[in-house]
Amino acid sequence: MKAIFRSLSMAAIVAGIAVTGAFAQNVCDDLDGATAKYDAFTANYQKKTEAELTAAIAAGKEFLEKWGACESWKEQVAFVKPWIPRLEVTLGQVRDKPLFDGFDDAVNKDNIDGIYSFGKQILAKYPTNHNFRYVMTVATLQDVSKAVQAKTQSKYESVAASSAKTLYDGIKSGSITLDRKRQDGTPVIGFLKHEVNKEEALSRLAYTQAFINYYGLNNKKAAVAQYYEVTQIPGYFKNYAPVFVTISEYYRDETEGIGKEIVTLTTEYNGMVDQVKKLGNTPEDQEKAKQLDTDIKAKDVQIKAKEALFNGYVERAMDALSRAWKAAKDTTPAEKTYKDALYKDLQGLYKRRYNKDVGLNEWVAATTAKPLPDPSSTVQPVSDEPATTTTTGAGTGVGAGTGTGVGQGNGRGMGAGTGTGTGQGNGRGTGIGTGTGVGAATGTGTAPKTGPTAKVKP
Repeated sequence: MKAIFRSLSMAAIVAGIAVTGAFAQNVCDDLDGATAKYDAFTANYQKKTEAELTAAIAAGKEFLEKWGACESWKEQVAFVKPWIPRLEVTLGQVRDKPLFDGFDDAVNKDNIDGIYSFGKQILAKYPTNHNFRYVMTVATLQDVSKAVQAKTQSKYESVAASSAKTLYDGIKSGSITLDRKRQDGTPVIGFLKHEVNKEEALSRLAYTQAFINYYGLNNKKAAVAQYYEVTQIPGYFKNYAPVFVTISEYYRDETEGIGKEIVTLTTEYNGMVDQVKKLGNTPEDQEKAKQLDTDIKAKDVQIKAKEALFNGYVERAMDALSRAWKAAKDTTPAEKTYKDALYKDLQGLYKRRYNKDVGLNEWVAATTAKPLPDPSSTVQPVSDEPATTTTTGAGTGVGAGTGTGVGQGNGRGMGAGTGTGTGQGNGRGTGIGTGTGVGAATGTGTAPKTGPTAKVKP
């Protein structure tokens, strides 16, 4: 009986399966289901809210999954299929709209904290979107400028300097492409007031690196090389006066160190001269005088070498300042005031370098007709007079006088005039002054930071 029961049960199961298969519906014939999903898609695919777009994407995907292979729905499938990826992008944009709106508002208000707050969130989702990164980078210029004036530090300067270099190198090499276009087809990068073409992007990025390194990070040697590059590429900053002012300021700062070395050497020189003046006529003193004579001559050579190097740096500073003056505009009262201040500063440098007033315009014309010297190149010393030697006087000791000691009529002395520095009675000297230059009475030299600078002109 058990065997018969089992056989009858299996027969019933098989029969049930056969009946179910006979009544199963072909999905392609489910007109009501397909129509409902298709209508749900078309009702929402052009809507704008997150909920409507989400509904459209869900309905469209289900329609394609169930009826995508049905010949009878071929036209509808062809319509729905390309829309799904488009709607997913649109949905992402709708969800990101608060971030984009916040970013745009921060840019329009020059709110650097907002720019970085929203920018970081956007880049976390779209790490290869260089448009946002570019805006964040160049917008930092204003923040660094404000920090410099307030004698504080921008918290974004380091990341902006690094980002500027990455973007500059990438755009220049072609590894970063400008994926946005204006209506005329010009490729651009950035948004709103920071939207620029390739040429201007490279110019501003090079300037951004230079400005932040010089004024924010105090990496001046690297900065002047970048400023020089700014002057060598097309764009707004190629002939921007504050670029040349900053290069001039760099050379002036360098003269400070050289001037201090000259002061030290001159002090040592004068000390040895004083020793000679105190010596007597004993054989021991005469022997000591000879040794001091040798040391004084050697010190004189050292001082002259430093003075010549000082002159070289001063002329580099004048070169850059000449270009700043020529590049500066004078169409508004403020611009004219700035340009006039540059010329006055240049006059001061010229007077202290050459001890005369005439010939400045000719010097500027001749100098600026040549290429701007590369700050990374060695500054060549400029000697104003042939080397002289210190001789032993007719009496005992060293000097040009007839008695013992060194005559001070044309000897070295600590600089007078407007600066503390080194100088001579005969007018050759250098120093670090308080005016637009340095030097002894009629000596040569220059002092930093007395004229207009680029600190407030990012």
